[in-house]
Amino acid sequence: MRVYYDRDCDVNLIKDRKIAILGYGSQGHAHALNLRDSGAKNIVVALREGSPSRAKAEAEGLTVMGIAEAAAWADLIMFTMPDELQAETYKKYVHDNLREGAAIAFAHGLNVHFGLIEPKPGVDVIMMAPKGPGHTVRSTYLQGGGVPSLIAVHQNASGKAKEIALAYAAANGGARAGVIETSF
Repeated sequence: MRVYYDRDCDVNLIKDRKIAILGYGSQGHAHALNLRDSGAKNIVVALREGSPSRAKAEAEGLTVMGIAEAAAWADLIMFTMPDELQAETYKKYVHDNLREGAAIAFAHGLNVHFGLIEPKPGVDVIMMAPKGPGHTVRSTYLQGGGVPSLIAVHQNASGKAKEIALAYAAANGGARAGVIETSF
């Protein structure tokens, strides 16, 4: 088993990508803020209409978009929302708006593993999963550390899916503690 650290990851691979964080709860807020603080320049939070999280994200200086709009805009859309909402959200807002060459990412593998989300061809499908709750992911990052993370590649349309997953995990602080490759 190989463990990846910051020295093994090129965060520059995601610094200029358009990244949409879908959800702004426990994991979503940590991902959005950690990526921003690691130098990612184009981050939006994708939320459903009327979400109470909108004010929280905007208070942190983050841009908020609707989910369909963010899916069409993004190079990478990260699902941090609860597992039970992901399949319907993907079908209704993401699938038809996601362009070829983009990536969909998950903080948990359930929906892809069990076939609840069937990604279209032509997109990377990756997982970057910190092994701790969002408040710990954020507070540990702010202290200069990180929470160990898992990465996985389900679909490698770009030929760079693993490198993108490692870059994202590093920007989220995971490669400070160690990143392990697994499956969904």
